[in-house]
Amino acid sequence: MKINNLLNFNNKVILVTGCSGQLGNDISNFFLKLGSIVYGIDISNNKKIKNSNFFFKKTDISKHKKINLILKQILRDHKKIDIIINNAAKSFFTPFYKRTKREINETIDTNLTGPINIIKEYYKLHKKNPSKRCNIINIGSIYGIVSPNLKIYDSKDRINSEVYGASKAGLIQLTKYFAVALAKENIIVNSISPGGILNNKVQSKKFIRKYSQRVPMEKMGNTFDICLALLYFASDKVKYTTGQNLVIDGGLTSW
Repeated sequence: MKINNLLNFNNKVILVTGCSGQLGNDISNFFLKLGSIVYGIDISNNKKIKNSNFFFKKTDISKHKKINLILKQILRDHKKIDIIINNAAKSFFTPFYKRTKREINETIDTNLTGPINIIKEYYKLHKKNPSKRCNIINIGSIYGIVSPNLKIYDSKDRINSEVYGASKAGLIQLTKYFAVALAKENIIVNSISPGGILNNKVQSKKFIRKYSQRVPMEKMGNTFDICLALLYFASDKVKYTTGQNLVIDGGLTSW
C-alpha cells in the first residue's frame, strides 16, 4: 500500500454537525482542502465557507425527521456518506444553582439527542446498502471525563456547566454503545475529547494563563490538533479501532 493512499480523502462525502462554530468551521475547511465533499449542519448560518464542495443545511439536529430528509438527499446525490462527525454542542454558562429547565433540555437536545438522531436515522438508511462503509466520530470533551477546575475561572469567564459535562460523558458512553451495536454493520464509531481550545474572542488573557498552567505542555490546544486526530478515525484504512475515546488535552487529564 502506498503511503500517500493512507490519507486520501479526495471525494469523500462528509457530514459535519455544528459547522458554524469555531471547531466545526475549521473541521469543514480542513476536509475541503483535502478534496472532500462536506455537508454542514447548524442552526446558525455559515457565511465563512466559500467552496463549491460545501453544502450548508440549516437544521436543528434534535428534530429526527429533518435529519432523515437531509441524509436521504445526501445518499440520493452521492450514493454514500463516508464520514459523520457529530460536533454540534451547546452549553450555558450561568451558575449551576441558577440552571433552568430550558437550559438543561437545550443542552441535552443538542449534545445527546442530536447525535442519537443522526446515528439512528443514518443506520435505517444504511441497512438498504450495508456494503458501504461509514466512520462516525463523536466530539466529546475532557469535561465528560473530569470536572473543570473552578479556581481558574473569574466571574466573567465562561464556566463549563455541569449539564454540559454530563452530556459529554453521555456522548462518550454512546460512542461505546453504538460501536458495539454496529460492529457488524460496516459502521465504525469512535470519539475525540478535546481539552481547552484557544479562542481569544471569548477567553481572557488571565483565563488562558491560568488554564495553561494546569496543562503539562503549558498551553491550550487549537482546532488543528483535533483535525489531525480526525484523520485517523476518519480513514477507511482503519478497520480494527472502534468504541475508543481519544483525549487531546496536552496531558491535562494525566495529572
